[in-house]
Amino acid sequence: MNHKEKESVFLDLYDLYKEGELESESMEWMKQHEPLYQKNAEFLRSDSSTKRSPGAEEESKIRHMKVYLSSMYICFILLAIWMTVWFYF
Repeated sequence: MNHKEKESVFLDLYDLYKEGELESESMEWMKQHEPLYQKNAEFLRSDSSTKRSPGAEEESKIRHMKVYLSSMYICFILLAIWMTVWFYF
């Protein structure tokens, strides 16, 4: 395994390692590699707690589209009213 692969395995197993839910062989491997990758694992762990939920960006886009469509609808109605008033006078 190369360095990147080892780091990704360590990061994937880090939470289970901290909770003590790994088998003894895996725990030993994690203990051996902890000094190398713990800093990255702690950084990712703290960074993930500040991120928004996975669907938050999609919800934001949907909300933006709803506001855009509503404003276009209102503009169309106002234009129709203005044209009707302008046509009759």
